[in-house]
Amino acid sequence: MPYLTTGLMSNTSVEGVRQSSTLTVNISNDDTSTVAIQVEGFFQSGTTKVKYVEEFFTLTAGTVALKTYFVPFNAFEFVFFVSSQNVEVSVWSKDATGNLTSAHLTVAEASA
Repeated sequence: MPYLTTGLMSNTSVEGVRQSSTLTVNISNDDTSTVAIQVEGFFQSGTTKVKYVEEFFTLTAGTVALKTYFVPFNAFEFVFFVSSQNVEVSVWSKDATGNLTSAHLTVAEASA
């Protein structure tokens, strides 16, 4: 099953304020059939990755899912497992006041 990852993203606070408080994920199914999607979110605790998000859903052909996840951690990573290479995932973050930030922006297409 193809997968995508954001890689480990730093989100340390500066003067008590984190760069990002939420992560928005846009998943687009450009396939001609329904696809299966699994989302896993991790935060780093010391040297250990701890899973705090696990979500499974299907997405019909030609549709888009918009998901939002809280990221109140010093470091986090999201992994997306998709059942088709015709799925596109884009990820961006917002600060505590809802403004887009450039700190965490990723756009990718699924690959095996």
